[in-house]
Amino acid sequence: MKCMGVDLGRRRIGLALGESEAHLAWPLRTVNVEGDPFFALDEIARIARENGVRLVAVGLPLNMDGSAGPSAKTALRWKKALEKRLSCRVVMNDERLTTAGAHKELESLGMRAKKHMRVVDQLSAVMILQSAMEKEGVGESGDPGQRA
Repeated sequence: MKCMGVDLGRRRIGLALGESEAHLAWPLRTVNVEGDPFFALDEIARIARENGVRLVAVGLPLNMDGSAGPSAKTALRWKKALEKRLSCRVVMNDERLTTAGAHKELESLGMRAKKHMRVVDQLSAVMILQSAMEKEGVGESGDPGQRA
């Protein structure tokens, strides 16, 4: 089953695609949003439909103590707006420390910090998607709750 990960941001939205059967996710692209992620809803819904996505995992930026601040509330509103544009399942997935983890991964690959911004949001989306596929238990049948 095709899945998509979304790392919301005020400037950029990172997207990743994945295959639940292979339990793999990979970077797809970055969408520039210039201050308002709601402007990109139609484009992201189109990308999901074009790729035959059946599950979308949107990052939920919780505070370190697990509480929901303004960014998390925006992400929840964004998820609901995306659900209205798609017929597939859309879930939220805790994204705490994914951006820091993505930067660390890029550094370990020898990429200079200046070049991180081109791909860090996509790599964060990969991490969000991989975590969501594990959490949702999406197995070879493609059905949530059905582990491989």
